[in-house]
Amino acid sequence: MEIGIRLPGAGAKVSPENIVTAARWAEELGYHSVWVSDHVVLPEKVASFYPYDPQGRWPYPADTPWLDPLLALAWAAAAAPSVKLGTSVMIVPLRHPILLAKQLSSLDFLSRGRVILGVGAGWMEEEFHLIGVPFERRGPRTAEMIALMRAFWSGQTVDFQGDFYQAASCQMSPRPVQHAIPIVWGGHSDAALKRVARVGDGWHPTQISLEQLAEGMGKLRRFCQEAGRDPASVLVIARPGRVYPINAETQARHEDLGIQHLVIDPPLDGPDLSNFRAEMERVAGLCGLEPRS
Repeated sequence: MEIGIRLPGAGAKVSPENIVTAARWAEELGYHSVWVSDHVVLPEKVASFYPYDPQGRWPYPADTPWLDPLLALAWAAAAAPSVKLGTSVMIVPLRHPILLAKQLSSLDFLSRGRVILGVGAGWMEEEFHLIGVPFERRGPRTAEMIALMRAFWSGQTVDFQGDFYQAASCQMSPRPVQHAIPIVWGGHSDAALKRVARVGDGWHPTQISLEQLAEGMGKLRRFCQEAGRDPASVLVIARPGRVYPINAETQARHEDLGIQHLVIDPPLDGPDLSNFRAEMERVAGLCGLEPRS
């Protein structure tokens, strides 16, 4: 199983130095990937239901520092040239797909093929309104955006006529080194899992319980079979967050469920990154990671 960490790309510990330090620690301790989350602009008041809190309450004030995920990953990529670079998750419909395709292909090109795109359709309606993009039909629009980005990454002339976007007689270069950047979908509703089975390279469940994860894996297998797809072809990258601890028991459960990649959220409490480092060392030992010299 590959193991990754979430970088300090949001919150009080955001700094150029901390991004570099955490990325280099990941490389040193044998981690496989580094990840950042995404918000573009935070409103003073959020009435939308936050799906990762039992009461649905968004916990972050509007002045919370939040780095652009792709710029943060580019900064980390230069500091740690062997780790993969993931978004957990990028709110894709807040962007224009052609511009986003260029940014992602450039990052993959410059990092020599290390990008994993975790995508979500978004939940905070207020953020959509602030940016001036429609909140309605964001799921189908996200799926179409990904189809258009993949067309640009193919290296072929693009002639695309969708319900939301069009592009005629054009190309984009350079291509991603991977040719097709892996796209893993967040969310754990039936609609999200069906979308993974139809058009996703993988599933990226975040901040759900082990019971929900097991239920989702069962549904994903069924939806893949219904779509005529081998469930083993779907990459599953789980990020528990603070929902349950990472220990020998939960790791054994991950193995039983067929999780291929785990992302941990080391703590960012305290005056420095010492607790962050201690948790990285603990999990590295638990998972048998091999330090890099």
